[in-house]
Amino acid sequence: MASSDPRPRIMAHMNKEHSAELKLYLRAFNGLSPSAAADAQLTDLALDALSIKSASGAHVVRVSPPMKSLADARVRLVDMAARAQEQLGLSDVRVDRFLGPRGVGLASFVGVAFYFVSAAAVASGLVQPGTWVWEVLDTYFPYYGAAGYVWVVKAIALPVFVLHAAEAWWMARSRLARYGVEAGGALWLMWVLETFVEGYPAILRFDGLVREEKKKKEAAKH
Repeated sequence: MASSDPRPRIMAHMNKEHSAELKLYLRAFNGLSPSAAADAQLTDLALDALSIKSASGAHVVRVSPPMKSLADARVRLVDMAARAQEQLGLSDVRVDRFLGPRGVGLASFVGVAFYFVSAAAVASGLVQPGTWVWEVLDTYFPYYGAAGYVWVVKAIALPVFVLHAAEAWWMARSRLARYGVEAGGALWLMWVLETFVEGYPAILRFDGLVREEKKKKEAAKH
């Protein structure tokens, strides 16, 4: 005879399909950090509590008010996820892919990357009088030759670094966490480093992905 206890089915479904929501419960309702809430797995559930094991140990998340029966679990867990997202300032839209530079963004990426290479060359002493690099720059750089080139590279170093670091910080703070890109992960690093080099066009491209995912989510409702 098949078991009438729905808990194994609910737990299996949550662990397979909704591990992200389990992490949200731990973060929003138990105050865990993202790293402490990692690897969340539902180990038991009752009408008034969820037992969740994560990277930091075993935790109990209270269900308030308690469910009348486990038949209410689906609706209640969805509601808890929505409340957790709102409390944490997160969206129900998730971005799970990286999109490289293109168009204006590609031009920005190439230009800034070239500047960083130039700055590294100047800082390492590769651009010195008597070197072939100096001779080329002295011949072709339009503003006071090689000496002008070195001056320009040094003069804009701090503004370029501060501006691009600020853009990368703003990307991480205002977008990546909100749309489900976990800090420190490979996807997070790709977007942060891309924004640091490319600048604002990377932020616009990420926003485009968010709009795409929102449209998919809306279409799935119909």
